[in-house]
Amino acid sequence: MVIREYSKVELVFSSSESEAVKIALVNLRRDLIRTLDCSVTAGGIIRILVGTVGNLPELDKKADISKLQAEDGTYRKEAFLIQEKEGELLIAGTDRRGTIYGIYDFCEWLGVSPWYFFADVPVRRRSEVVIENGYCKVDYPSVEYRGIFINDEEELEHWVWRYMGETTIGVKTYEKIFELLLRLKLNYIWPAMHVNSFNLKQENGALANRMGIVVGTSHCDMLMRSNNREWKPWLAKKGYTDVEYDFSIPGRNREILKEYWRESVEQNRDFEVSYTVGMRGIHDSGFETKSLEGLTGEKLLKAKIELLESVMAAQQEILSETLDTEPMKTFVPYKEVLELYDNGLKVPEDLTLIWTNDNYGYVRRYPGEKEKARKSGNGIYYHNSYWAPPGASYLFICSIPMSHTRNELLKAYKEGIQKVWVTNFGAIKPLEQQLSFYAKLAWEADGDDNRDLETFDETIFLTRWLDSMFTGQPGKAAAALLLEFDQLTNARKLEHMDDDCFSQTAFGDEAAARMHRYEYICSELEKIYENLPEQEKDAFFQMILMKVQAAYFTNGMYYYADRSRLCIRQGKNSDAKRYTDKSHAFDLARRKLLYYYNHVMSNGKWNGILTPEDFPPPRTAMYPSCRVPLHAAADKLIVTCWNNQSELTFTDSTHGNAKWIELANAGDGALSYKIEKPEWLEIVGALPTEGTLTKETRFVFSVIPQTKSAEALHSENAPNDAKSSLVRHGEIAVFSGTQKVCTIPVTDKTDDVKARVQKDAEDAKLTKAVALHVAIEDSGRCVIEAENGTEVSSLDAAGWKLISNLGRSQGSLLEAEIPGAQCPARSI
Repeated sequence: MVIREYSKVELVFSSSESEAVKIALVNLRRDLIRTLDCSVTAGGIIRILVGTVGNLPELDKKADISKLQAEDGTYRKEAFLIQEKEGELLIAGTDRRGTIYGIYDFCEWLGVSPWYFFADVPVRRRSEVVIENGYCKVDYPSVEYRGIFINDEEELEHWVWRYMGETTIGVKTYEKIFELLLRLKLNYIWPAMHVNSFNLKQENGALANRMGIVVGTSHCDMLMRSNNREWKPWLAKKGYTDVEYDFSIPGRNREILKEYWRESVEQNRDFEVSYTVGMRGIHDSGFETKSLEGLTGEKLLKAKIELLESVMAAQQEILSETLDTEPMKTFVPYKEVLELYDNGLKVPEDLTLIWTNDNYGYVRRYPGEKEKARKSGNGIYYHNSYWAPPGASYLFICSIPMSHTRNELLKAYKEGIQKVWVTNFGAIKPLEQQLSFYAKLAWEADGDDNRDLETFDETIFLTRWLDSMFTGQPGKAAAALLLEFDQLTNARKLEHMDDDCFSQTAFGDEAAARMHRYEYICSELEKIYENLPEQEKDAFFQMILMKVQAAYFTNGMYYYADRSRLCIRQGKNSDAKRYTDKSHAFDLARRKLLYYYNHVMSNGKWNGILTPEDFPPPRTAMYPSCRVPLHAAADKLIVTCWNNQSELTFTDSTHGNAKWIELANAGDGALSYKIEKPEWLEIVGALPTEGTLTKETRFVFSVIPQTKSAEALHSENAPNDAKSSLVRHGEIAVFSGTQKVCTIPVTDKTDDVKARVQKDAEDAKLTKAVALHVAIEDSGRCVIEAENGTEVSSLDAAGWKLISNLGRSQGSLLEAEIPGAQCPARSI
């Protein structure tokens, strides 16, 4: 089957389809026009039949809809089928969302990215689309409710004012958000609750229901009420005074609370929503229990449990009296409520338990065997964005590695958390990559071998995701860079950067090594950016390049600020001023980056949505402390050595044998220098051993290997002096003019260590591949990468598993896994 440019296409569907499906069909029509410039009309040569099972008899007869059934013969929820049969394209869904997902799956295949609006990914023009004869795709979700939480959304609100023409986040904005979610095959949302209340405009809920999105609320907002922006306005509208959000106060206060909840349920009774049951304080504060004052210890705990049980009973009564259908109901044992749950709180069986992570992507608690058996199932509230006091937030970008998210959420799925997944994605941008990955992971979490799994390997996911949006197939190259970037940035989130986070006088200058890696990642992604067509550059910049440049610039700000203070301590006054200027230059570069994102990129479309420095507490690290000299210093040659050592010893030739010294002038003038070294040392980069210094200069030395036979020297018959001849000794002498400033002893043990390792490996009968990764002590430390700790084949038997792309800054992570283990409640 071929759909050619300018073809006449007929969309066949039933008038009895839900409005949600009809909205998706309107978008399909638009996407056919945008990609192929088709004429969508009755009687078209190309026929596309679309429908929900049971609505279009012709489709039910032609499509192999039995493929949408589970083993027990029932239709799977939200399943869809796309099939070519006898020259026609058939798209069938088991329910309204299944049909919508089938439509949008085909739209993406045509060349319309889910991110065409929210990240300006250009629609791909096609001359034709070829669908293989007999093609058939069947797909369905693993997790029943897959959603996001729009939270800490002030920036989204600011953008809405400027671009969407709304005074606050409302139907125009939610229409775009809901379409994005459906194109990503998500179905659930906790809407914005900082800047407004979703309930205050009934059109919001009506739109969600009309488009097929399920709406719920978070752990602190009960029965669809958003207390932060709804409680006080509701009281004012009612004319109620002397009322507190406290169920412990009996009589009038309690009855008004019930009225508040009941009106919310009545407003949403015709919509597909989920209701959070229980009670916490307004806007994420603790459970209010004023009437229990005076109680302490066990008596207070018991009274709180009884009070919360009475709250849930009252809410359950409101739901049963108001609704004709059974909605999803959730209970979130979070913060102080978790303590009540662990001490005997009785939660009705028809409430889905929503567990939480620690705000940084680590799941804190899994359901036990009794909780797994609950008919209402279990869910998870997860974070890829978090607002907290300075030094704890991460709202600028998300650096949680995808491997981390995958590992934690798949463990949750394996432990029975399969009913609801909802993740905090802040204001959506700039978390396009993380949101896309999460949506796909929630869809395929069961790991079914019949699926074309993408998220179980981050490289595969990123490669396909990027190649689907950008020409020239940049995915493979960019994927490797982005995976390294995530690990590097997750070691210290850019929002958490601070003075001296990474040492410049230990580990061979750990901070400089990070800067070099950032510089490389940034430059390589900039090359990809420059090679893209002009119309694709804005999308690549906002989804990929911006966050990498932001992290590079932020780390540069702090690296050079740290270096300015280090230079003052070392007496390098002139360089301290120079590094202060460089820190300020990186700060300016970041500000220019933010200006470009908001005011230039996409013609200023996203102005206001990325402003990490604008309101307190700031959502990123700012103003690193620099130190400049207060007076000029006289010219003087200053020598500093690797790791502040007084001598250099080279031991490891396999994993790099470079070490350095630094020469600098304390004053502002030019200063002559001369370096004398052993002939078996070479200077990397061909810097001259004699010349004039005007700024701090690092001379990196590496060892030239010996040519002697290691086997002969370490044979049993070799004399002792021959064995020891693999170790070389010498010194580096540094002169200022004719005056010797210092002498640095140098020892080369690389060939000696290599020979000993080789002999020990042979004695232990290690393979060459294993021997290559033997850990060698250097400068008082020995580093063993996770994947080299033992043979991978023996990990599972030992209760360990290897997780790629999750080591600190690089490499893999080894994680212990004990099936069935339960964490004591007191340690949660």
